[in-house]
Amino acid sequence: MATSKKSTTPATKTKAPAKTKATAASADKKTEKSKPAKASAKETLTPEEKARKAKLKETLALLMADPEWPDFLAAQKQALLDLRDSLLPNMQDVTRDHLRSGASNVSSSSGQHIGDAGSEAEVRDLTIRLLGKDREQLFEIDAALERIRLGYYGICEISLDPIPKKRLQVRPFCRLTVKCQEEFEKKYGSYASYMAKKSDHVGYSGLQNDMENVFTLDESEE
Repeated sequence: MATSKKSTTPATKTKAPAKTKATAASADKKTEKSKPAKASAKETLTPEEKARKAKLKETLALLMADPEWPDFLAAQKQALLDLRDSLLPNMQDVTRDHLRSGASNVSSSSGQHIGDAGSEAEVRDLTIRLLGKDREQLFEIDAALERIRLGYYGICEISLDPIPKKRLQVRPFCRLTVKCQEEFEKKYGSYASYMAKKSDHVGYSGLQNDMENVFTLDESEE
Protein backbone atom coordinates (compact mmCIF):
# COMPACT_ATOMS: atom_id res chain seq x y z
CA MET A 1 0.00 0.00 0.00
CA ALA A 2 1.56 3.26 -1.12
CA THR A 3 1.81 6.00 1.42
CA SER A 4 1.32 9.57 0.28
CA LYS A 5 4.26 11.90 0.87
CA LYS A 6 3.54 15.08 2.72
CA SER A 7 4.95 18.10 1.01
CA THR A 8 6.93 20.24 3.42
CA THR A 9 7.71 23.88 2.69
CA PRO A 10 10.77 25.49 4.30
CA ALA A 11 10.04 28.07 6.97
CA THR A 12 10.51 31.57 5.73
CA LYS A 13 12.61 33.92 7.86
CA THR A 14 11.31 37.38 8.47
CA LYS A 15 13.80 39.97 7.21
CA ALA A 16 14.28 43.33 8.83
CA PRO A 17 13.11 46.13 6.58
CA ALA A 18 16.03 47.52 4.60
CA LYS A 19 17.02 51.06 5.42
CA THR A 20 16.15 53.46 2.73
CA LYS A 21 18.62 56.03 1.50
CA ALA A 22 16.56 58.76 3.10
CA THR A 23 16.69 57.21 6.58
CA ALA A 24 20.44 56.53 6.26
CA ALA A 25 21.08 60.10 5.22
CA SER A 26 19.06 61.47 8.13
CA ALA A 27 20.98 59.22 10.55
CA ASP A 28 24.28 60.51 9.18
CA LYS A 29 23.12 64.07 9.63
CA LYS A 30 22.20 63.40 13.26
CA THR A 31 25.64 61.88 13.86
CA GLU A 32 27.32 64.90 12.30
CA LYS A 33 25.26 67.27 14.43
CA SER A 34 26.21 65.39 17.59
CA LYS A 35 29.94 65.86 16.88
CA PRO A 36 31.46 69.14 18.12
CA ALA A 37 32.39 71.44 15.28
CA LYS A 38 36.14 71.84 14.87
CA ALA A 39 37.38 75.34 14.19
CA SER A 40 39.92 75.53 11.43
CA ALA A 41 43.45 76.66 12.27
CA LYS A 42 43.03 79.72 10.06
CA GLU A 43 39.99 80.89 12.04
CA THR A 44 41.84 80.68 15.37
CA LEU A 45 44.85 82.75 14.25
CA THR A 46 45.03 86.43 15.13
CA PRO A 47 45.92 88.96 12.43
CA GLU A 48 49.44 89.25 13.91
CA GLU A 49 49.88 85.46 13.84
CA LYS A 50 48.64 85.28 10.26
CA ALA A 51 51.13 87.98 9.28
CA ARG A 52 53.98 86.10 10.98
CA LYS A 53 52.98 82.85 9.28
CA ALA A 54 52.92 84.55 5.88
CA LYS A 55 56.28 86.22 6.52
CA LEU A 56 57.87 82.92 7.62
CA LYS A 57 56.56 81.18 4.50
CA GLU A 58 57.99 83.96 2.34
CA THR A 59 61.42 83.77 4.01
CA LEU A 60 61.56 79.98 3.74
CA ALA A 61 60.77 80.21 0.03
CA LEU A 62 63.53 82.79 -0.34
CA LEU A 63 66.09 80.52 1.33
CA MET A 64 65.02 77.47 -0.66
CA ALA A 65 65.38 79.44 -3.89
CA ASP A 66 69.07 80.01 -3.15
CA PRO A 67 71.02 77.23 -4.99
CA GLU A 68 73.95 77.62 -2.57
CA TRP A 69 71.79 77.24 0.54
CA PRO A 70 71.99 73.40 0.95
CA ASP A 71 75.80 73.44 0.81
CA PHE A 72 75.96 76.45 3.12
CA LEU A 73 73.63 74.71 5.57
CA ALA A 74 75.80 71.57 5.56
CA ALA A 75 78.92 73.68 6.21
CA GLN A 76 77.22 75.52 9.08
CA LYS A 77 76.13 72.25 10.66
CA GLN A 78 79.69 70.94 10.57
CA ALA A 79 81.01 74.22 12.01
CA LEU A 80 78.54 73.96 14.89
CA LEU A 81 79.52 70.34 15.57
CA ASP A 82 83.22 71.25 15.54
CA LEU A 83 82.59 74.15 17.89
CA ARG A 84 80.65 71.88 20.21
CA ASP A 85 83.42 69.26 20.20
CA SER A 86 86.03 71.88 21.08
CA LEU A 87 83.92 73.36 23.86
CA LEU A 88 83.01 70.20 25.77
CA PRO A 89 86.55 69.03 26.71
CA ASN A 90 87.42 72.54 27.90
CA MET A 91 84.36 72.62 30.16
CA GLN A 92 85.24 69.21 31.57
CA ASP A 93 88.84 70.24 32.25
CA VAL A 94 87.83 73.50 33.96
CA THR A 95 85.23 71.70 36.08
CA ARG A 96 87.73 69.01 37.12
CA ASP A 97 90.41 71.58 38.02
CA HIS A 98 87.87 73.63 39.94
CA LEU A 99 86.78 70.61 41.98
CA ARG A 100 90.38 69.62 42.72
CA SER A 101 91.34 73.13 43.84
CA GLY A 102 88.22 73.28 46.01
CA ALA A 103 89.14 70.04 47.77
CA SER A 104 92.73 71.16 48.39
CA ASN A 105 91.57 74.52 49.72
CA VAL A 106 89.29 72.84 52.26
CA SER A 107 92.14 70.67 53.58
CA SER A 108 94.62 73.58 53.90
CA SER A 109 92.30 76.41 54.95
CA SER A 110 93.16 76.23 58.68
CA GLY A 111 96.47 78.13 58.47
CA GLN A 112 95.68 80.17 55.34
CA HIS A 113 96.34 83.91 55.14
CA ILE A 114 93.22 86.04 54.68
CA GLY A 115 94.66 87.62 51.52
CA ASP A 116 95.30 84.24 49.93
CA ALA A 117 91.80 83.10 50.83
CA GLY A 118 90.35 86.20 49.15
CA SER A 119 92.31 85.70 45.92
CA GLU A 120 91.31 82.03 45.72
CA ALA A 121 87.67 83.00 46.19
CA GLU A 122 87.99 85.42 43.26
CA VAL A 123 89.49 82.65 41.12
CA ARG A 124 86.60 80.34 42.02
CA ASP A 125 84.04 83.04 41.14
CA LEU A 126 85.76 83.66 37.82
CA THR A 127 85.81 79.93 37.08
CA ILE A 128 82.10 79.63 37.81
CA ARG A 129 81.31 82.59 35.55
CA LEU A 130 83.37 81.10 32.73
CA LEU A 131 81.60 77.77 33.10
CA GLY A 132 78.27 79.57 32.96
CA LYS A 133 79.23 81.29 29.69
CA ASP A 134 80.44 78.02 28.21
CA ARG A 135 77.22 76.32 29.26
CA GLU A 136 75.14 79.06 27.64
CA GLN A 137 77.17 78.86 24.43
CA LEU A 138 76.80 75.09 24.38
CA PHE A 139 73.03 75.44 24.66
CA GLU A 140 73.00 77.98 21.81
CA ILE A 141 74.97 75.56 19.63
CA ASP A 142 72.49 72.75 20.34
CA ALA A 143 69.57 75.11 19.67
CA ALA A 144 71.09 76.11 16.31
CA LEU A 145 71.52 72.45 15.37
CA GLU A 146 67.86 71.90 16.23
CA ARG A 147 66.84 74.83 14.00
CA ILE A 148 68.77 73.19 11.17
CA ARG A 149 66.90 69.95 11.80
CA LEU A 150 63.52 71.72 11.79
CA GLY A 151 64.36 73.82 8.72
CA TYR A 152 64.29 77.24 10.41
CA TYR A 153 68.02 77.96 10.56
CA GLY A 154 69.15 81.37 9.32
CA ILE A 155 65.85 83.11 10.08
CA CYS A 156 65.74 86.05 12.50
CA GLU A 157 63.48 85.10 15.39
CA ILE A 158 62.07 88.62 15.78
CA SER A 159 61.70 90.02 12.25
CA LEU A 160 61.62 86.63 10.45
CA ASP A 161 63.99 88.10 7.85
CA PRO A 162 66.91 86.01 6.56
CA ILE A 163 70.12 86.43 8.57
CA PRO A 164 73.01 87.30 6.21
CA LYS A 165 75.41 84.44 5.52
CA LYS A 166 78.44 86.46 6.61
CA ARG A 167 76.91 86.97 10.04
CA LEU A 168 76.11 83.27 10.33
CA GLN A 169 79.65 82.34 9.36
CA VAL A 170 81.09 84.58 12.10
CA ARG A 171 78.50 83.51 14.69
CA PRO A 172 76.89 80.26 13.48
CA PHE A 173 74.47 80.03 16.42
CA CYS A 174 73.12 83.61 16.24
CA ARG A 175 69.35 84.05 16.38
CA LEU A 176 68.85 87.64 15.21
CA THR A 177 69.89 90.03 12.45
CA VAL A 178 72.27 92.84 13.45
CA LYS A 179 69.42 95.37 13.46
CA CYS A 180 67.17 93.30 15.72
CA GLN A 181 70.12 92.41 17.98
CA GLU A 182 70.99 96.10 18.44
CA GLU A 183 67.36 97.03 19.17
CA PHE A 184 67.04 94.18 21.64
CA GLU A 185 70.24 95.06 23.50
CA LYS A 186 69.28 98.74 23.56
CA LYS A 187 66.07 97.78 25.34
CA TYR A 188 67.27 94.98 27.64
CA GLY A 189 71.04 95.39 27.89
CA SER A 190 74.02 93.80 26.18
CA TYR A 191 74.00 90.75 28.49
CA ALA A 192 70.39 89.79 27.79
CA SER A 193 69.73 86.77 25.59
CA TYR A 194 66.74 86.50 23.30
CA MET A 195 64.76 83.25 23.26
CA ALA A 196 61.32 82.61 21.82
CA LYS A 197 58.73 81.91 24.51
CA LYS A 198 55.96 80.48 22.33
CA SER A 199 56.17 76.91 21.09
CA ASP A 200 54.93 77.86 17.60
CA HIS A 201 57.59 80.55 17.14
CA VAL A 202 60.91 80.12 15.37
CA GLY A 203 63.67 79.19 17.78
CA TYR A 204 61.50 77.93 20.63
CA SER A 205 63.73 75.94 22.96
CA GLY A 206 61.42 74.20 25.40
CA LEU A 207 62.39 73.94 29.06
CA GLN A 208 65.61 75.86 28.49
CA ASN A 209 63.47 79.00 28.28
CA ASP A 210 63.21 78.84 32.08
CA MET A 211 66.83 80.01 32.31
CA GLU A 212 67.38 83.24 34.25
CA ASN A 213 68.17 86.56 32.53
CA VAL A 214 66.34 85.53 29.38
CA PHE A 215 64.01 88.07 27.79
CA THR A 216 61.57 87.94 24.93
CA LEU A 217 59.65 90.38 22.77
CA ASP A 218 56.92 87.85 21.94
CA GLU A 219 54.42 89.30 24.39
CA SER A 220 54.89 92.93 23.37
CA GLU A 221 56.45 93.87 20.07
CA GLU A 222 57.74 91.71 17.28
